[in-house]
Amino acid sequence: MSNPDSALIASLRSEVDDALRAVLRGARRVALVNFPNHGNPGDPAIWLGTRAALRRIGVRVGYQCAWDTFSAAALRRAVPDGPVLLNGGGNFGDLYQGQQGLREHLLSTLRDRRLVQLPQSIHFRERQNLDRVRRLVAEHGDVTLLVREHRSQEIAAREFDADVRLVPDMAFGLGELPLPGTPRADVLWLHRVPGDPEHVDHGGLPDGVTGSVVEWIHEQPDEPEWRLDHRIARRANVFLRARAQSDARWARYAWRPLGATFAPLGHGWVLRGLHILGRGRVLVTDKLHGHVLALLAGVAHVVLDNGYGKVSGVHESWTHPSTLAHWADNGDEARKLALDLLTG
Repeated sequence: MSNPDSALIASLRSEVDDALRAVLRGARRVALVNFPNHGNPGDPAIWLGTRAALRRIGVRVGYQCAWDTFSAAALRRAVPDGPVLLNGGGNFGDLYQGQQGLREHLLSTLRDRRLVQLPQSIHFRERQNLDRVRRLVAEHGDVTLLVREHRSQEIAAREFDADVRLVPDMAFGLGELPLPGTPRADVLWLHRVPGDPEHVDHGGLPDGVTGSVVEWIHEQPDEPEWRLDHRIARRANVFLRARAQSDARWARYAWRPLGATFAPLGHGWVLRGLHILGRGRVLVTDKLHGHVLALLAGVAHVVLDNGYGKVSGVHESWTHPSTLAHWADNGDEARKLALDLLTG
């Protein structure tokens, strides 16, 4: 079946390509850092969308790494000049220390290279942490900061001495996606769990429906089987990453085989996420890339907000015209909308 949001998806993909083309200013080789070496399908989707967009505009990635395998020597040898791109997402702030730690390290040490932060949502709990990053951006002097919703755009324009631009989430660079499998139940409730820094208690499934409540960063009891090439990449990634983390000198020379695992591993994680999304006839989610991947895959869904407004921000900024996505202000409204979608 055709995706009813095809025109919106094509428009957002075009916006991604145009924005990258503009900020790269004719560069033909870049470094791309902060590969998300974890199983949350949304972050690999961002990475893969970035790679797809770069290919479309004729830009080669000359160096790539995860947040914990970065080597400045390897980067400079592989990409002697040109911009350094930092993967997009929702980790610009003080909620996720690993990715933010590398970001601050690059701001303080790569003063001779233009840094382009790909579309992020910005959130700081502590003013002192925001002030530290504000100083690092100012001292660097050549930072382009792409943000994916108006709230973050306002923060960035107010706080940072940088070229700030509003750009869609890079996962839209993937374009339309096929949905594997067939639904097993009425409703899939994909949500953040207590302890997650973005958690909101929205309740659970509507009464009288079949369904399941999941958090896809956790292993599921009936995990979809990975393809052979994805399994091989996953095992190689674990081995090479551990070696790179334990031996910085080795990491200077072994980033290429490690980087070669990123795309197939990312595809494996995204395919897993799509399998999970396809388990319900209707999706209810407060996870941004539950919403984004559902839109790309043609899944009818209800969207709730996360703890600091990034989901509503992206919906208001880019995806509100969707015919597949239905906004809910709270759990009760989400349950009603899910029932309406089931019977409509």
